[in-house]
Amino acid sequence: MCLSPKYLSPKSRQTCLQLFQAQTYNAQDIQEQLHLVRLISIDDAPCVYLDPKDKLQVFKSNNAICQTLQKIEF
Repeated sequence: MCLSPKYLSPKSRQTCLQLFQAQTYNAQDIQEQLHLVRLISIDDAPCVYLDPKDKLQVFKSNNAICQTLQKIEF
């Protein structure tokens, strides 16, 4: 749900941002998702992707959740 914040209330978006910032989630779950889909978008805007060599690449974004997600150690 946190990867589609446009469908969330402002309070829920803030909770998602806090989850990512505090790293109170299982990073392996996000890593597994990224390896499956290769691209994670936030509200239909690309955020991070794995290149053909499985190196994490980021897109420029003003979205706070995306910026926080880009700082996760994969």
